[in-house]
Amino acid sequence: MIFEWGVRKKFFRNINHAIWFLMSMWLLILTAAYYFYPGRDIIILFPLSIHFVAFLQSLYVVYVKKEKSETISKDCVWFNPLMILVYIILFFLSR
Repeated sequence: MIFEWGVRKKFFRNINHAIWFLMSMWLLILTAAYYFYPGRDIIILFPLSIHFVAFLQSLYVVYVKKEKSETISKDCVWFNPLMILVYIILFFLSR
């Protein structure tokens, strides 16, 4: 499977990161669909809320609880805000 190949090649730390990356790319495609249906501002809220919740969860696990997790790491702390920024830029570019 492509996820295991990505983990073996060290593109991802583990299978969970590969799955989250793929889901993020699908959310990005969904948001790109916003360009084809520009009157639907609500589309942008779905990926924004998912990444925002994941960002808060990663901050809590990594910095507050300071516990090791197979699914949540410091990478989540920078990746999710980066994706939020991408969605916000897409939203304002479509205006």
